[in-house]
Amino acid sequence: MRSSTSSFKTYELTRVVPKHHWVLLAVLSFAIASVFTLGWEMYWRSKSYIPTLNDTKDLWASRREILETEYNRTVLIGASRLLFDFNMDVYEKAMGERPLQLATVGTNPNPYLEDLANDPTFSGTVIVGVVPSLYFAPGGPPMDSPREHLKHYREWSPSQRSGHYLGMMLERVFAFLNEGDLTLNELLQDLKIPNREKVKTSPELPPYFHGVDEKRQGWMWKFAAKDEALQHRIQQIWLPLFSRAPPPPAVKKTLKANKARVDKIRARGGHVVYLRLPSTGQLRELENEKTPRAEFWDRLLSTTGAPGIHFEDYPELSEFDCPEWSHLNRQDATKFTQRLMPLFKELRDAGKM
Repeated sequence: MRSSTSSFKTYELTRVVPKHHWVLLAVLSFAIASVFTLGWEMYWRSKSYIPTLNDTKDLWASRREILETEYNRTVLIGASRLLFDFNMDVYEKAMGERPLQLATVGTNPNPYLEDLANDPTFSGTVIVGVVPSLYFAPGGPPMDSPREHLKHYREWSPSQRSGHYLGMMLERVFAFLNEGDLTLNELLQDLKIPNREKVKTSPELPPYFHGVDEKRQGWMWKFAAKDEALQHRIQQIWLPLFSRAPPPPAVKKTLKANKARVDKIRARGGHVVYLRLPSTGQLRELENEKTPRAEFWDRLLSTTGAPGIHFEDYPELSEFDCPEWSHLNRQDATKFTQRLMPLFKELRDAGKM
């Protein structure tokens, strides 16, 4: 048999490196990037944005995990009214304990209440902020958001933890890192492009008009509390969002579930207190029409047997005005919480929290 051999030629590959002033190019690139970054930052600061932490799932998870070792804490769950309108410094000074803020914007807090009820170690007090149209919502975004927060907490990885703490360092410096308003996706959605005929679109949501700190103390930004044009825009967003009443089957299901969850927490020595925070103007009128007190708030208290504080029951709580009809400004939130404290102390003295 004939044999054949193959010969290979070895080629020496030589990379030709262009002769440039690499250090100078690096300095110029850094300078150009810095100029654009500074310009972008100055632009958004001129629009009244300031550095603030993003209210991310990571930040929420960092607060929820505290309950893994501190079982007897007071926990706040609810929607944005409880996040904006409740001053934790005031509560800590009056009650001797700083609560954990787990309320999230635009959500039905029932998944959070279920999570606490099913946690065999939790034996603290839950203050539940009730916005009836959200609290009795059967599904959709109000339910999806808290479920996503809980899923993220249970699956929170070491890399996500480290990214969270590194991200907070930058968020304290740069206003343009605001994820609520200033991401590319949010800015594109802000373009007023007419919809095509017969195309169903999602309802408009309000802009990001609050800040939070590391412990998730929330507050309404000053410019939102003063800018009447922004307030009017937000008011007109609230009206369609609150125009639908929760269906009766969802109300019945929510009441039954709340009874079971409150009983579980009480059986471990814990407490649940419901809290109805202020709303005003046309939004309050719409709430009275779509979610009348007797059918929602009163039934919630009678079904669960838990105590509740409704702002309209106390003259000292009912005199506040919400600039955009749904939330208190930062100063009024502090005053409102101060006026809540005697009521909480009465409940504590009665063994109800």
